[in-house]
Amino acid sequence: MAVKRRIEIREQANQINRWPESIKKVLNLPSGAKYFRCALQVNPFSYLKTNRGEDHGLSEQEYNSLLVSKCLDFGIKVIAITDHNQVDGINAIRKMAEPSGITVFPGFEVASSEGVHLLCIFDPDTETNVLKSYLGGFGIHTTGASTKNSSESFSEILRKVQDEWEGFCVAAHITNNGGLLRVLTGEAKINTWCDSNLYAVQIPGPSTDLDYADQQIVLNKDINYERARRVAVVNALDIAKPEDLESVHASTYIKMSQPSIEGLRQAFLDPDSRIRLLSEEEPPEHTELVALTWEGGFLDGAAIHLNGNLNTLIGGRGTGKSTIIESLRYVLDLEPFGEEAKKASSGILKQVIRSGTKISLLVRSHHPSLKDYLIERTYPNPLVIRDADGNVLSLTPQDICRNVEIYGQHEIGELTKSPTKLLRLLDRFLDEDTHLAERKRKTLKELALNRRNLIDIQKELNENSEYLSHLPALEETFKRFKEAGLEERLKN
Repeated sequence: MAVKRRIEIREQANQINRWPESIKKVLNLPSGAKYFRCALQVNPFSYLKTNRGEDHGLSEQEYNSLLVSKCLDFGIKVIAITDHNQVDGINAIRKMAEPSGITVFPGFEVASSEGVHLLCIFDPDTETNVLKSYLGGFGIHTTGASTKNSSESFSEILRKVQDEWEGFCVAAHITNNGGLLRVLTGEAKINTWCDSNLYAVQIPGPSTDLDYADQQIVLNKDINYERARRVAVVNALDIAKPEDLESVHASTYIKMSQPSIEGLRQAFLDPDSRIRLLSEEEPPEHTELVALTWEGGFLDGAAIHLNGNLNTLIGGRGTGKSTIIESLRYVLDLEPFGEEAKKASSGILKQVIRSGTKISLLVRSHHPSLKDYLIERTYPNPLVIRDADGNVLSLTPQDICRNVEIYGQHEIGELTKSPTKLLRLLDRFLDEDTHLAERKRKTLKELALNRRNLIDIQKELNENSEYLSHLPALEETFKRFKEAGLEERLKN
């Protein structure tokens, strides 16, 4: 999977480099939130020997270099350094990782006064001397790694880190030794789990692998541990050696606009749409509208780098939301559905887009292979579709963006008044039967054959009916011959 992804990224970069400068410039604009692969429990060079009594046989520089190399190989863009009760080694890793575009969250792992382990993560710019002062605030004053518990409770650590120090906490390995669900029992366990400041917990693999009792708690199905908001679940394997990063349980996909403490917080507040474990099924690839630009007219020089997933247009009246919608619809050669929508669309094209305005839309198709297309349309002329080499292609937007539908705000209101059009909206949610057309063709062929057979049989029946119609007359003639004694005379 990692090799396939690297090949796709390389091919995507090659195509981007062949586009005109105006398109490449748009692609450098921010495009909203995206998934970052994050390893939130990376340990420095000394961890393996200090905590496990083993030796990985690497110098600190070799360790850090290999750590960064593994991150790049597996697409890990964010790491958090969270050693037990110490912050030594953070600066060396930070210095090695940041030139490669890897965001480093400094922090530490600490055990509460009850013995529950937490990962405490802080802003990337936080200096290690500040982190040491935070450890001191928890009653940990040693200069090296230690197993000493904090003087503060689990709830107090959450409060201090997140409210006072603007960091973030993840309850570490909750189903293992030192974990929240193993250290605490009874009322203390329930109260700690239901703490409103607890946003995220770390488990060793998918939630389906947990014991039933743990699974019910984590999935917010145990009424005794029920929370107002379900806790976010991440995988963050304790990284002691660079090769540990290869495990699917070493990191988690977290959706953020950019890696930051606030980005983590927002992701953990909305885990269903912003957190994805590597062991979970990857969403299917789909055709993407990548970038939209205008040349000439009211929006001359404007450009939008669209997000590959959810795009939301927010703004007051007259800020251009409808213009963007109609630009997309026009360049994709889509007709509005409602009569009122058609009038509104025509008005925007004539009065806002105006004659001579060129709209360009970059589209990325993933199937059957990764390929980008540029759809250009100058109002009121026909559209043109080009590939990355500038070749004009004999394609339509529907050949590239199958089943795309665009609705404006007022158009949606109009559609709600039509039961027929509402039913049409449901078509997109029906599972596509890729063999339906072939089965239809086969059935039509069989029906045509049956029709010919039925015609032949009917013709034969008609002929037989005609023959049978002469039978009464023949029977009467036979009867008369018999009465005349013909049969006896023939014997003589």
